[in-house]
Amino acid sequence: MPNRIARLSLCALLLSPFTALAIDQIKPGQWETSVTIQGLPAIAPEQLEQLRQFGIELPVGGHAIVTQQCITPEQAKLKQPLLPQTEDGCSVRNYQHSGDKVTGDISCNGAIQGNGRFDMTLLSDSAFEGRISMQGIAQGLPVNQNSTIIGKWVNSACDADIPTDQP
Repeated sequence: MPNRIARLSLCALLLSPFTALAIDQIKPGQWETSVTIQGLPAIAPEQLEQLRQFGIELPVGGHAIVTQQCITPEQAKLKQPLLPQTEDGCSVRNYQHSGDKVTGDISCNGAIQGNGRFDMTLLSDSAFEGRISMQGIAQGLPVNQNSTIIGKWVNSACDADIPTDQP
């Protein structure tokens, strides 16, 4: 479930086109996104250790989930969402942007069922930060989480193993 929540947070981030005063697109290429989640359900230390033995690290204790994504030149123009709005059964509604602020509502009807809101600030064409809140149910457990997101452009050329999600 925490992986789904992290993916949801990242999805919401990537669903939202960023705009800013005098910056109408971001740099194409490889981007790194760090998502720190607060409000995950409590997991017993024994369960955490079992997950670690399987190679699964959960974002507990303030640790961030760091992912890489390749943004194409077309996606970097931010004329449309960076990911299809059906990712994990989630969509963005009430999208608004003004200056360097981007906001919207998230609605999910898949593995996670609930609603949320995002608020992003484009710091430059190579950096952004934001917040996402989500409330609902995932795998029968309540979700009431808040995430902070920091993104930075890494390189104009993407590593071969970095995914490119095209709408």
